[in-house]
Amino acid sequence: MAEWDDEPGPLVRPYVHTGGRTDLHSEELDVSALLRATPEAREHEVSLSAAAVRELCAKPVSLAEIAAELESPISVARVLVGELVDQGLLRVSAPRTDRPDVSFMERLRNDVRNL
Repeated sequence: MAEWDDEPGPLVRPYVHTGGRTDLHSEELDVSALLRATPEAREHEVSLSAAAVRELCAKPVSLAEIAAELESPISVARVLVGELVDQGLLRVSAPRTDRPDVSFMERLRNDVRNL
């Protein structure tokens, strides 16, 4: 006989949070982009899922962190965030672009393996 898990899992399918939308009108959002709610964000009525995103963005938070907090796929968070950005309710700060050289990262990985 099968045993039941203590955690039932998500009760709502991810596409329900986005109203079935999968497209973005704003440009592609990087997972490390920092998002913050604008002052006028509280005055607008939005869906429950979008309101949860808006609350998370009271302080700067990344798209990846939003997805983790909502326990949703990154694609769902990206659609919700993109909608709020398009409405002017969230402000996006570009992620850092000064990433290390790939060869440096490979050397570091190899050195750690050799420990």
